[in-house]
Amino acid sequence: MRKHELSLTLLSLMIGTQACAHEFHEDIHIHGFVNQAAVYSPDNPYAGTDANNGSVKFREIGLNGYIEFDTGFRLAGQILSRQRDELDDGDVRVDFLLADYLIWSNQYAAFGVRAGRVKNNIGFYNSTRDIPSARPGYNVPDSIYFDAFRDPLLSTDGLNLYGSALLYDNQITWEATLGRREIDSEDFEYFTFGYPIEEADADDVPIYLLNINVVPAALRDLRLGASVVSTTIELDNTLSVAEAQQRMMMSPPGDVQTNRYRYVTAAEFEALLTTFSVQYSLNDWVLTSEYLYLDAEFEGEIIGSPVQSGETSNGFYVQAEWLPTARTTWLLRYEELKFGDGKSGLEYNPHRSYGKGWTISSRWKFAEDWLLIGQASFNEGTAWLPDFKGIEDEQIQKYWNYYVLSLNYQF
Repeated sequence: MRKHELSLTLLSLMIGTQACAHEFHEDIHIHGFVNQAAVYSPDNPYAGTDANNGSVKFREIGLNGYIEFDTGFRLAGQILSRQRDELDDGDVRVDFLLADYLIWSNQYAAFGVRAGRVKNNIGFYNSTRDIPSARPGYNVPDSIYFDAFRDPLLSTDGLNLYGSALLYDNQITWEATLGRREIDSEDFEYFTFGYPIEEADADDVPIYLLNINVVPAALRDLRLGASVVSTTIELDNTLSVAEAQQRMMMSPPGDVQTNRYRYVTAAEFEALLTTFSVQYSLNDWVLTSEYLYLDAEFEGEIIGSPVQSGETSNGFYVQAEWLPTARTTWLLRYEELKFGDGKSGLEYNPHRSYGKGWTISSRWKFAEDWLLIGQASFNEGTAWLPDFKGIEDEQIQKYWNYYVLSLNYQF
């Protein structure tokens, strides 16, 4: 049985079992969704080459729920099968699984703790990016929410403290998270270097997170937010110096200068990611903008020689959503992302260091549990083009568009 077939079977069994539980106890709440999309990316391979001619290998199936044992305590979790052509094969994963205890609350303040695989509240959309119907358009803004690190950004294995306060009629909510999360080494290597490093492996990485949101007393339609995430990623089992030297001798002339990180013999990255968010609701309009500042420090060895460097990256988007009826939404978004100093050392993809793009999207809830989403994105630069094994062998275009039609069912 293929992996995705096994994933679907497991999800079906769990849905059937939990549905029965829902009938017997009013404190058990079960929900789920199935999202099927068709993606057409004629200019560049989007998560795989199939999308060049149109592909339906884009599917999400999720089951989530929570159990309330008594006042203030509950268990919650979600499993997901996610297929994205060659990038994600549909294996079942645990998005989050946690125990939540509201320790204290009154009309002015609240305080609680969560433990387990807890969700990361980063920006306005990270904690809901796993639910297709909760995303603005088909996907969250690529300039802020890196899809290459979707899983470690979505949740952390550790402890989460959260609270709220009403201070001079200003509404304040906050969260602090401390823990670790496994990171896919190959995804990280493609995102950072443009190709996998043989035998290299990234262990679980530490994650420290602080998030604050404020709704001012003077303007209830305004929401302000700030998030800070700190992590360190270390690659183990990299090439030995002798192996790197041997590969260098066998490489074409100029390869060391063009792609010197191909000969990494040690690597450690320290990253500090800061996000500032603002959202304003006015009648039938929702206006949103977020800004990302990423400070990354690299310390390692190239063919045994110590290397140390630091780069800053910036990203932002501005987005307008129009809700003309209760069942329809239109969206227009412009976004930019620039990595480092704007130069690219990736021979296969010289446009990798930046991205600029317009997105137009529409949503139609044509039935109670059904949602149809259409989206068109027009891009310059490939900073958010999904990297997959073999993309280095493809011809990558500077200007590229992709189009999505997505059908979503949720219960």
